[in-house]
Amino acid sequence: SSGINAEYGIEGQLNSLQGAIDSVAGLKEFLSLPVCSKDEKKAALGGAFGEAGVDPLISNMIETMIDNKRSNHISGVVGAFNTIMAAQRGEVPCTVTSAQPLSDEHLESLKGALGKFLKSNEKLLLDTATDESLIGGMVVEIGDKRVDMSTATKIKKLKSALSLPL
Repeated sequence: SSGINAEYGIEGQLNSLQGAIDSVAGLKEFLSLPVCSKDEKKAALGGAFGEAGVDPLISNMIETMIDNKRSNHISGVVGAFNTIMAAQRGEVPCTVTSAQPLSDEHLESLKGALGKFLKSNEKLLLDTATDESLIGGMVVEIGDKRVDMSTATKIKKLKSALSLPL
């Protein structure tokens, strides 16, 4: 089980690294500039790694990515690792986009309905968003599935059907 704890430690460190890349002005751009040398990029991150006590696995991976001119893919690697770890924990990401913010009552009802699609060892991670262009209804994205129940899509389908010749 020490492997699992190590994975969670690495996940946290990767997310901290991603947070630093996102929050330090110009760092993301600096890492993707071809005119900056590999050594300059390693030095920029090396100082931060030393202060933070980053796991050698992470620092070696980042240095290898820099050596192979792949430092612009660091965010993608962190995202992929987070997806894998979420799956390992049985977390199922779900995004519900509605025309107006959902009430607490609607949210609870939605969680209950979506929970019926999960296995007993899975946990729903519900994220909500609003998009007025939907007019009404909602779009639900869970795992790799997408269900569009928005009024805007229904209108679009109806217009399409009405424009067909008889």
